[in-house]
Amino acid sequence: MKNLIYAIAICLLAAGCEKYESGPASQDTVSRRVLSDSEILLKSNLDQAAKIMVDIIQDDAVLSELTLLSEENRTFYSLPFADLFSETKNAAGSFKNLRERFMNVCASNDSKGDWSDLANYLAKNDCYIYCPYPSSFYPKGTNSFTVAAHPIDNDLENTGYMFEGKKMKQVTVNEEYADKFQVILIMPKDEDSDDIKGLAISEESGSKGDPVYEVKVGKVRCADYCGGIFEGELELRVGRGYPEYNMETGELKGKFSAVIPIEYPRSYAKAAIKDYTVHSEGGWFTVNVIWDSNWQTTDIQQGIITYEYDQVTELSVGLTVGYKKDPLSGSLTASAKTTFRGEVLGLNEWNRNWFFATNTSPGPDDILKDGWVVRTTNPVFKLTTPLRTI
Repeated sequence: MKNLIYAIAICLLAAGCEKYESGPASQDTVSRRVLSDSEILLKSNLDQAAKIMVDIIQDDAVLSELTLLSEENRTFYSLPFADLFSETKNAAGSFKNLRERFMNVCASNDSKGDWSDLANYLAKNDCYIYCPYPSSFYPKGTNSFTVAAHPIDNDLENTGYMFEGKKMKQVTVNEEYADKFQVILIMPKDEDSDDIKGLAISEESGSKGDPVYEVKVGKVRCADYCGGIFEGELELRVGRGYPEYNMETGELKGKFSAVIPIEYPRSYAKAAIKDYTVHSEGGWFTVNVIWDSNWQTTDIQQGIITYEYDQVTELSVGLTVGYKKDPLSGSLTASAKTTFRGEVLGLNEWNRNWFFATNTSPGPDDILKDGWVVRTTNPVFKLTTPLRTI
């Protein structure tokens, strides 16, 4: 691959030296890890894409297309470069001007460095354009973006680019900056979520004629960014510890169900943190996934774990679960243990009698959401657990 850093320098000079103002803010307070050669190349290419992007969105036709990513009721927050550059994808039509302008910059500089290499690199490496927060989070009439690339060596901040008049200015983009100014981020491929093994829950059935209770995770609310702005969307997980009783041996074991993955929008996290009541549903994100398909009354105590997934930190946790064969039998307990990667957002042990009582007959101090009691695993994470008899 030819030297893309050299090519971007020529491009900026050709576009007019007078429009570029140097001077990024210091990042000395941010801890950065050492990058490999491939990561250095990735960082460079993402930054070059950010400089192109901030330049071409000065075109009103391109800027207007980005409203699909930034409007309040948007159906998607990101745009893969592979889809943008493909003539067969829907994005080619919806972002026609963006595609043409980006590719034209590359084509016009082919003689000074093979810029098609940059477009191919972005597409083949699953890089994408990402808008973390909708325009409704900002003063009405705001119609400009600061563009920044993921720094790769940290997730907190990086140099971003914006225009003041005809001059491109460097600024430091972080969560505090995004509180005041709309941002577009050029992102690398998301890390693989290798902790998801499926949602099948295998548990013994109750006795014939017993009622079967189905419990769902209804809505969740997380008032925590779980990382810097370049972390992107939150990869929340909800798991349940439960007892498994062997009728033949009388042995009780504690187990964890398969975790429920929740792709929680970052805009919802900001809405929860800022206590917005209208924007992004006030942080309440609809999940509506079965948590327990057969909530048995014999399982008198269970556990819940909530966390935000990442590949950096591995933790092992345990909790106590309880079982009672029948109303006249004594209670048995066992330890349920699990290992996961991520940041803990709560580890709790719940009594089932309490759960049923509060879900069917909420008390005067219980907080409700859509008619269901709000469960709290820690001060920043809440959820509802709708119940029905089937």
